[in-house]
Amino acid sequence: MCDTPRQSPHEPPGGEALARLILAAAEDAAFRKRLVAVLRLPLSQREPMIRTAVDTMRLKGEPADVRAAFMTLSSDEGARVALELLGAK
Repeated sequence: MCDTPRQSPHEPPGGEALARLILAAAEDAAFRKRLVAVLRLPLSQREPMIRTAVDTMRLKGEPADVRAAFMTLSSDEGARVALELLGAK
């Protein structure tokens, strides 16, 4: 039997980790500024930047849910939602 909590089919990949990421950005102005700058990049620039960051996170042993949360931000929809949650749209 597996002890890993199951993700709801209605929850985005990395949903809880994404919520923690948004909360951290809301509490840390410098982090928020950097995150918003990345989220506002065009897809052609944002996507490879986030993939590189996720690859680095994987090599450092970061949890899969945290990596999934960052990957969510690489899509236009993920970036739009994150900017909206940060009040930066």
